[in-house]
Amino acid sequence: MFHFRTNTMSDPLLCVVLGGSGFLGQRLCRSLVAEGFRVRSVSRSGFPKSQPEPWFSDVEWIAAPIGTELSVMALQNADFVFHLASTTLPSTSNTNMVYDLESNVVATVRILEAAASKRIQRIVFVSSGGTVYGIARQIPIPESHPADPICSYGIHKLTIEKYLQLFRSMNGLDSIILRVANIYGEFQDCGRPLGAIAHFTNRAVNGIPIEIWGDGRITRDYIHVDDVVNALSKAVSYKGPERLFNIGSGRGVSLNQLVELLQQRLSKPVTVNYQSPRSYDVLENVLDISAARRELSWTPRLTLEFGLERMIKTAHDRLTVRT
Repeated sequence: MFHFRTNTMSDPLLCVVLGGSGFLGQRLCRSLVAEGFRVRSVSRSGFPKSQPEPWFSDVEWIAAPIGTELSVMALQNADFVFHLASTTLPSTSNTNMVYDLESNVVATVRILEAAASKRIQRIVFVSSGGTVYGIARQIPIPESHPADPICSYGIHKLTIEKYLQLFRSMNGLDSIILRVANIYGEFQDCGRPLGAIAHFTNRAVNGIPIEIWGDGRITRDYIHVDDVVNALSKAVSYKGPERLFNIGSGRGVSLNQLVELLQQRLSKPVTVNYQSPRSYDVLENVLDISAARRELSWTPRLTLEFGLERMIKTAHDRLTVRT
């Protein structure tokens, strides 16, 4: 039987981070620890695979897929829940849609049922600003834009949003939904089929050709992970009436422009191989972040150019260590 730490009346508030051992989750856990919260991470892998850091010992690392009995038990004594977990990616979700729904939507409903019974103060859910809207009818895309996903990943994110609304009306379970753009940052896993910036930067630094599906005109909104963590922090303490926010840079950058920005910051040429386009890639996605600026008093602080320089330095440092 797993024994969770219990809190007393004098303990700091407890935050449970679903997906806490992932790229965004680790940055959030570190920030929450620094802010004085007690932190419990729940994820399939449990303890992070990355190099241990001093703050790791201040987090309870629980190995449990979302929706399992142990993950539900992990909500014990929690004040806030951050839901960052997903078992699929936009590029893989259509391969097995039943698994996508069962492991994400059904699993989340079990979490919501438990959260409602345990009187969690608020759930902050990281949805997908890159997939829930589908093909954009206007740029930048406001939260009021129709949501017509063209991949199962976007559908499961949107479905969870609807269940959060349902639980809010039925049980009074408070929630904030953040539709986040394309996250990037140092130490992002460049081996996964997600995250163009991490993938491109790693290949460019190592002299490996970059592969682009389509003609490179696909345009996305890229947001640094530290800015997303800041938005999550503001969302958990937000006192206003809104419950849905786009979180991005508000700036569109094409894949070709991304290659140009890398080329300008490297002292060697960057080779690009163009492949056939993919059916689930929309041409343009740039978020309107005016609501987050107004309501959350949040604004992105790290420019793409500065973020790229940090990522290139990190990639160079890793290359030096390996050689």
